[in-house]
Parts: sequence; C-alpha cells; structure tokens
Amino acid sequence: MPGRPVHAILHRRRSGPDLVSARPDETVCVAAKRMAEQGCGSILIVEGDRLLGIFTERDLLVRVAAAGLDLATTKLRDVMTADPETIGAEEPVEDAVRRMDAGAFRHLVVVDGGRVLGVVSTRDIPTLTTGRMAKEIDQRHRLAERVW
Repeated sequence: MPGRPVHAILHRRRSGPDLVSARPDETVCVAAKRMAEQGCGSILIVEGDRLLGIFTERDLLVRVAAAGLDLATTKLRDVMTADPETIGAEEPVEDAVRRMDAGAFRHLVVVDGGRVLGVVSTRDIPTLTTGRMAKEIDQRHRLAERVW
C-alpha cells in the first residue's frame, strides 16, 4: 500500500504552499531575516523560475558563522547548497524520510513536473511515520557502520 504523498504534508497558506525564496545575489543577512520572519529553516535560491539552490540554518552555522564570514556582504550564491535534491510531490513521505536520512540533510525540495511546490523538513514528517520507520532507519545505520 503506497504511503501518504509528500505534497500532503507541505505547509500551506490560503493562496497555496509557502515558497520562501531569495535571489543568489542577495546577502546572507537578508535571507536570515526572511527565514526568521517566515519561521522557516530554509530558503530557496531562485533566478526567475529556476531553482539554483537552497540555504538552510545548517549552512548559516557551518558555511557562514563557523567560517567567520560577514553576514552583510556574503552572497547566497557563495554559501548555498547548489542543485539540491528534490522529491516528487506524489512520492510517499517514507521516501522523503529515506532520502533525508541517506543524504544527512533536513530539508527536501518538493517538485511537481519541474515546478517547485515547497520544502519539506524533518519537522514536517508526522511522528507516526518516523516511529513506524525507526527500525528500518536503525538497520540502515547499522549496515552503514559495518561498511565503515
């Protein structure tokens, strides 16, 4: 039985999914403020209708703060994750969990026919889903440890 589709857990406003975005030439400071205002942990980096990358809280911490870069002058193009992994809107939530776990990231861009619908984060995944998948994820991690 296929699981619940990813698009079903996207946060939505009355006008549609929340798409918090920035241009690649905007600064980290502008993006961080926008993320704080919107209460989200990531921002899509776009040029026109084209997705270029994603900038996350982790990028802010690791690529900017830890590297001692200036928030007011550092451009998003220099610190974003380029060509982020995506998942189809109709794919099951369980597949999103597997991809995020395998890639060790917390945000996954949701697309439908090449159009970006939004971003799903680990916070969006229903607790029941992660609980049901706990054994599978644990087994994947144990297998990975044996390989190392």
